[in-house]
Amino acid sequence: MTNIDSTTRKIPLFPLGTVLFPDGVIALKIFEARYLDMIKTCLREKTEFGVVSIMKDQDSKEDSPLVFSQIGTLALIEDFDPIQPALYMTKSSGTQRFKLLHSQQEANGLWIGEIELLANDPVTPIPEEHQKVVKLLNEIISVIQSEDLLEESPFKKPFKTDDCGWVSNRLAELLPISLAQKNHLLAQTNPRIRLDLVTEIIEDDGLSNLMLH
Repeated sequence: MTNIDSTTRKIPLFPLGTVLFPDGVIALKIFEARYLDMIKTCLREKTEFGVVSIMKDQDSKEDSPLVFSQIGTLALIEDFDPIQPALYMTKSSGTQRFKLLHSQQEANGLWIGEIELLANDPVTPIPEEHQKVVKLLNEIISVIQSEDLLEESPFKKPFKTDDCGWVSNRLAELLPISLAQKNHLLAQTNPRIRLDLVTEIIEDDGLSNLMLH
C-alpha cells in the first residue's frame, strides 16, 4: 500500500457484488491479468487489497460508469493455490474497514482507491436483549463444525460470540438482504448499534431459522 499522508493511502481495489466484513472470509477465483498481477504484488509485499461493493441501480445502463460503495474492507490473503499459471484460488480475511475517498482505473484495468482507514470496533459485551441472536449464531457454528464445513464457511477462529462487533458482522454476512443494507451495516461505527439493526432485521423478517445460504 502506498501512503499519501498520515491518514490516507492508496490501495488496489477488488470490486465485487458482495460485502466483506472485518474477520470475515472471502474465497476468490482469480483469472484476469489485472488481478493476477495484484495478487502477486500483495503476496510479494505482504500487503492488503480493498474489497468494495459495486453499487448499481437496477435501471442503470450497461455502459454506465461503475459506482462503488463508500465503505470497504481491507483483505489479507491467507491461502493461495496457483492451480494454473493464469488461475489462482485464494482465500482472504477481512481486517479493517476504510472509507473510499476517490477511485481511478489504471491502464491495465485495475482500480486504485485513495482510502482513509476507519477505527476497529471496540470490544463490546453482548447485552441481555441480544442473547437470542447469539444463540442463533452459535447454532449455525455448531452445524458448520458438526458437518466439517469450517473450510468452506465465512467463519474463522477465534469465535468471539461474546462481542457485539464480531456477532453483528457474522450475522450481517449471512442475512439475505440487499447490498445497500449490508453496506449500511458495515458503515455503522458503533458495534452495539450494528447488532441492534441486525437483531431488528432478524425479528422483523422472521429469520430466526437463518442458516448458511
